[in-house]
Formats: sequence, structure tokens, C-alpha cells
Amino acid sequence: MEDLLNLPFSSSSSDDSEEEFLAPKRKKVFRLHCNFNIFIGMEFRERFRLREEEVEFVLSMIGNSLQHRSNKNGALSPKEQLLLALHWLGNGSQYHAICDMHGVSKATVCRALKKVISCIFEHMFPAIVKFPENSIDVPVEFLRKGGFPNVSGCVDGILIDIDAPVDNEAAYVDRHGNHSINAMMVAGPDLSFFYVSARWPGSVHDARVIRNSNLATKFDGGWRPFDGAVLLGTKTLIKKYTLI
Repeated sequence: MEDLLNLPFSSSSSDDSEEEFLAPKRKKVFRLHCNFNIFIGMEFRERFRLREEEVEFVLSMIGNSLQHRSNKNGALSPKEQLLLALHWLGNGSQYHAICDMHGVSKATVCRALKKVISCIFEHMFPAIVKFPENSIDVPVEFLRKGGFPNVSGCVDGILIDIDAPVDNEAAYVDRHGNHSINAMMVAGPDLSFFYVSARWPGSVHDARVIRNSNLATKFDGGWRPFDGAVLLGTKTLIKKYTLI
């Protein structure tokens, strides 16, 4: 043991030997992004569920927020991120199918989807889904179409099917036995949305959704889009909650 301890050791020689066994750093290879610009017309809409001009409109509202802060090699452009998200949302397939289609990784699809949805919710949604500032034409158009006076919007709920969640799974089972979210929407005479609430599970009744919405709070507090405005709802909603 003493003989081993007395053996000369050189730190420099040790470092040199370690360097000999270090594997060379693998060069990063970027996959070629593909199938973003080859579709036109109906083929484009079939894949991405929007027309080319509609995609450009969405980009005009959220494109700056999708821009990468640094020009890294292989970084997706705002349009490519949006098309990835639209393709997955409209197709409903697995991540690997989308990444094989466009030459990206599953992690890239997941990041793009999360970023696009966050940008739409933070920037686009509040700018579009709201009661019009000049709503004088809304009751006139409703009166012309349905014969109801002072209507500021039509309200109803819709069940949006989802995969069974891990937490509180039973709460999302609707009256049809499916897992869903109960989304309440208020639409104008041109079918544009004035209000949307999609935070309640499918087992919750439509009347409870509207009763606990901030729209109902505003109406109960006296706010109206115009004087005497009412919301037109289904018979069940009117029976269980006053919309006037």
C-alpha cells in the first residue's frame, strides 16, 4: 500500500489521458421543415381548417408574440408554429403523425401548440370576443330576423367532448354519458361571438353556467350593451334564470 501511495502522479498526464477518451461532440442536425407551403385552396383548408387569408389574419394579431427572441438555427417561424397548432387541433391525431408530416419533433409540436393557444387566449380572444362598442345595429338586425325587440344576443350552451381527465373524472360525464366541457356562448345576429365561457365540466347544467358567469353578474348589476337590452335564450334557461 505504501508503495502505491509513493507512486508519482501527474495531474497533467491524467488530464491528457481523459481527453483521449472523450467522445467528440456530436454535431446537431436540424430536420428539414416541410409541407407548410405546398397546399393551396381546399387542400390547405382540409389540413389547417382555415383559409390562407384567415391564417394571415390570425398572424396579424398574434404573430409578434410567436416570434423567437433569437434567430436560432432551425427555429420555426410564427406561421409554421400556427400551422402546426391548427393541424393538430383540426386533425385530432397523435403528435408523432403531425411531426412526421412536417419534419419536426414531438416536443416542438407540443411547444408550438401551447404557445399558439396561450397567444390566442391572451391577445386575440379579448380583442374579438366582446360586445360591440357601437351596438345600435344589433337589436335592429335581430328584430329583422326574428321579430324580437331589444335583443342584444342569443345565449346557449354546447357540450364539447374531451378525453377523460385524471382528476374529478365523474364531474365531466354529461347527460349523454360522454366526457365533456359545458361551454356557454352568446352570439350576435351575424353569428359572431360576444361572450364565451368554457370553464365548467359537462355535468353542470346550462342554467348554473350562466348564473355563475361574470356576464350574469354584469347584467344583475344593471349593465346593458344598450338601454333595455335582453339576452334571448332557450326555454330551460329562461325558466331557471332570468336573462332580462
